[in-house]
Amino acid sequence: MEQLQNLLIAFVDVFSSPETMFFTTVGIVTGVILGAIPGLSSTVGLALVIPFSYYLSPLSAIAMMYAMHKAGTYGGSIVAILINTPGTAAAACTQLDGYPLTLQGKSGKALRTAAISSAIGDFCSDMLLIFGSVYVAKLVWICGPVEIVGILFFALVLISGITGKSPLKGLFSACLGILLSLVGLDPANLASRFTFGYYKLDGGLGLIPVLTGLFILSEVFIQVESVVLNNGNIGRKVTARKSNNKDDNRLTLREFKSLIPTISLSTVIGSIIGILPGLGAAVAPFISYGQAKSISKHPERFGHGALEGVAAAESANNAVCGANLIPLFSFGIPGSTDAALMMSVFMINGIEFGPMIFQKHTDLVYGIYVTGLIAIAGYFLIGMTCARKIGEVISRISVKVLYPSVLIISFIGVFADKNSTFSLIIFVVFGIIGYFMKKYEFPIPPLIISFMLGLQFETNLRQALAISDSGFLIFLMRPISCILIMFSFMLLAWNIGRSIKGNKSEDVLYEE
Repeated sequence: MEQLQNLLIAFVDVFSSPETMFFTTVGIVTGVILGAIPGLSSTVGLALVIPFSYYLSPLSAIAMMYAMHKAGTYGGSIVAILINTPGTAAAACTQLDGYPLTLQGKSGKALRTAAISSAIGDFCSDMLLIFGSVYVAKLVWICGPVEIVGILFFALVLISGITGKSPLKGLFSACLGILLSLVGLDPANLASRFTFGYYKLDGGLGLIPVLTGLFILSEVFIQVESVVLNNGNIGRKVTARKSNNKDDNRLTLREFKSLIPTISLSTVIGSIIGILPGLGAAVAPFISYGQAKSISKHPERFGHGALEGVAAAESANNAVCGANLIPLFSFGIPGSTDAALMMSVFMINGIEFGPMIFQKHTDLVYGIYVTGLIAIAGYFLIGMTCARKIGEVISRISVKVLYPSVLIISFIGVFADKNSTFSLIIFVVFGIIGYFMKKYEFPIPPLIISFMLGLQFETNLRQALAISDSGFLIFLMRPISCILIMFSFMLLAWNIGRSIKGNKSEDVLYEE
């Protein structure tokens, strides 16, 4: 099989490259730590890496980010289990049964269940990515600009409707992202657009200051505000007792066998959700948790320290990691926020993402696959040996050290991008925008993804209209684009109706 041969070649190349191995290891360790720090997560780490990716080879940069993404998704479970404070949104489900196990003196058992379940779910998802994405990409090769417009339009509508609490707010974020992508020179006639006569905007809004401002600076503002209001540190000390019973600190073979059906089902659910753009690791664990509880012989144990609950949540959220790269590699559409940040490194290095990447950059693609498998082994080893110690150390970190350090690194990275103070201005402006978006619950992922796909959408739209004698009717004359656009408008109408209905319900509650 061609994929297996390419994978073996990539294994040799990666293990013979000290640079790639070093930065993959850095990504693993940093990802676990950032994932375990409440309020940061691997997303902040990925945004921090982007400015420095100029100085690395494309494989080293993306390998570090991919490893950080995987390890960070797992890392959130550590503090969720030990101190009942999820390090990431994806780990919020893990704490439902993880922390009760800690209170029972079984934190070791819970931590090992999380590590094993995460690794299995992640590995199976990676197998789907490695051996499945190339076949999905072959379907895209037959698509022209008309079909690409339909795919992108459907993806943007889908992402705007399922991220955040309000579909209308998600739609607003997506439209704002498209609008921001138009700033600069028109690629067709080089006319200035939305620059207001300011020449520094002719090159458009820089990707790095926009991403780091929205993700990092806004999060620093939110966390500083939270600390000021709560007058405390980011976490709590681990005070739960540790059992002297060896079985309470390990996962027995019998217990593992009983978890296999739960892990298998949750892995399938997480992989399916990972393929769908916009859902991400925050949704998968709760769906899997509900399914695991419904098929369990002892559903009454869930929420009180059930190992099945920990296994379901962790195998599902890490199963998303590999699968959400499938739409990126196959369609050129990021399946999650972290995938969008990784996509920015492709853009910085001039690498064409989408189905052509399998032909033009085969070595890079399979190198990423290999580093993903290395990352799974890395965070599994960390989880099985020193997860508790990491949780204890992180619970004592002072915000007086943490957030100023993140802020300084962000400013250095943004300035190093183009050695321009104008980039710092964009960084601060979008940090403020991101802060208010988070405060008023406007989802940021639709804005980022539409901002990154805006130029591609515009280019394909113009090409489709250029080859058409029927104007916009061409999108209804091609079966693939027609079906996708019809589904998009149906989904759009359903989201708007759901949002209006939700607002009316809130008004009734408020009047009562």
